[in-house]
Amino acid sequence: MLRKKFIIFLIVLFISSMPAFAAENQDIGTDIGGMVNKLVEDGKSKGAVLSVIQDGELILCNGYGFADEYHNIASDGELTAFRIGSVSKTFAAVAAQILNQQGRLDMNSDISVYLKDNIPGLKYPVTMHQLLTHTAGFEELMTGIAVLDVSDAEPLAVSLHKYMPEQIFKPGESSSYSNYGIALAAYVVETIAEIPFSQFCMENIFLPLDMNRTTYEYMHDVVYVSSAYLPDGRETREPYINLYPEGSAVSTAEDMAKYMSWLLDDTDNRVLSGKYKAELFEKQFSMSPELEGTGYVWSRKERNGKIYYDKKGETLNFYTRIALYPEENAGIFLSFNTYVPENEINDVMMKAVDLLYGKQEEEIKGEVNSSIDVRGIYVNNWSSVKTPEKILSCLIPGKMLNIKETGGDILLNGEKISLIGDDMYSSFMGKIKFIDKDDSIIIATESPLTYSRVSFLQSKIIQACVLILFIASAFVCLIMGIVDKKMIFIAAALIQILSILGLCLLVLNGIQNYSILQYACYMSISGWLIAASCVSGVIYTVMMKINSNKTSIIYKVWSLSGILFIAWLFNFNII
Repeated sequence: MLRKKFIIFLIVLFISSMPAFAAENQDIGTDIGGMVNKLVEDGKSKGAVLSVIQDGELILCNGYGFADEYHNIASDGELTAFRIGSVSKTFAAVAAQILNQQGRLDMNSDISVYLKDNIPGLKYPVTMHQLLTHTAGFEELMTGIAVLDVSDAEPLAVSLHKYMPEQIFKPGESSSYSNYGIALAAYVVETIAEIPFSQFCMENIFLPLDMNRTTYEYMHDVVYVSSAYLPDGRETREPYINLYPEGSAVSTAEDMAKYMSWLLDDTDNRVLSGKYKAELFEKQFSMSPELEGTGYVWSRKERNGKIYYDKKGETLNFYTRIALYPEENAGIFLSFNTYVPENEINDVMMKAVDLLYGKQEEEIKGEVNSSIDVRGIYVNNWSSVKTPEKILSCLIPGKMLNIKETGGDILLNGEKISLIGDDMYSSFMGKIKFIDKDDSIIIATESPLTYSRVSFLQSKIIQACVLILFIASAFVCLIMGIVDKKMIFIAAALIQILSILGLCLLVLNGIQNYSILQYACYMSISGWLIAASCVSGVIYTVMMKINSNKTSIIYKVWSLSGILFIAWLFNFNII
């Protein structure tokens, strides 16, 4: 009788525990799905897809809103693919590890061993390890990264030679996020395998993992791909990624759920063994011991002593996130077909971390030290330094950070940051560490993104003031020249106004067509015309002063603004 009661007790206990476990799983899907659905219902995105897995099971696989409103096609987790942007880079890491596992690729060998005569003219030799950890030292170029018409897409070998950025850091010394670096890694795979990278991934990753609706192919024959939308709800044109391995893959929420399940299962030896799969997530590089650093492509992050991995993917209009939580054997994938502010997406992802790893526990600071004066202007190293594309650092949001002290608080772009370790702070960007490296102050983040401190003269305000002053003084000088009937000032001011207008149009057109550097020659001509007219104006103003012992203050201001603008042109590598 006692034995019978004990068995009944165990059965009741088991049954009563089942709803609690189901509710825990359900909360993840319900909460995250509810947040994504609300963003769509609030008009923040035309459509979205979401998948959640835990313990090898698909907890949620949903679509929200429209994939194509005009044709009344709803977003569907199984049937409609979204452009996953830089999440595509994770496939490049898997592809490299496949060859590594086969003994055909050494992650720490100079890639010239594999490319031979096909290697671009690199300043420093690089390894696959450095390419996949974003430590090959490349600056970033927008030119050539995308095309508006698929017929303009170029073979990978052509693009890599044609649009090669300069290495501004020695490889292995610093993180510097690089689209080019991942495309080059894919080219190494392509060269070793002797088949196109897209085909290699289809045959060795997607099909073996039953990801039948995932592809790098531009025509997307295997799946219907969502349209792209502007924040105001209008359908728009999505460019095609030219350096395609770094960000052109399309996939469904269901396929990405299969991918996440495979990545988290140490016993699933399809494609990669557990050993080589684990290396994708191990700490392969870190700017500081206090930061978890990066694996191969994946960012490593920590919450309450537990590690998780994530990757963001962004195209012009699609915004994607994927995250894996090994401590809970869970994964989340979500993608929007409209620009959604990053803080809104971060709220969704942070909610997932809260549910799976618990809310952030208060960090015990102990004795912490701030030995670096962190105030100043910082520029994202994921930018161009040596080309006219440097101007984009002033135009693209997030490329510059402004840190200042107000009332005893340290503010990063107006938001307070708190000291939590030696020269390490918590911020809206996550944990950031300030490093004094070779007499340069660098901000290291929880991703491969780093920022370098620059002179305050490179701040957006200073650059904007120089530009505005130059344009305004040129117009005033033109009017004064007409009034005073001084042809030299009229001619110089007209050249300046027309040249600056042409320069602006060239930059705008270059941005729209992802081809700023294709206009570099014309931009340089405009710049030198402006410089020549400025020098002429300064010389004539000085001569007027010598001959008549007086010169209009307007001409003096115009001359000064011209000198400042010549420095502006040099700063942005236009002349």
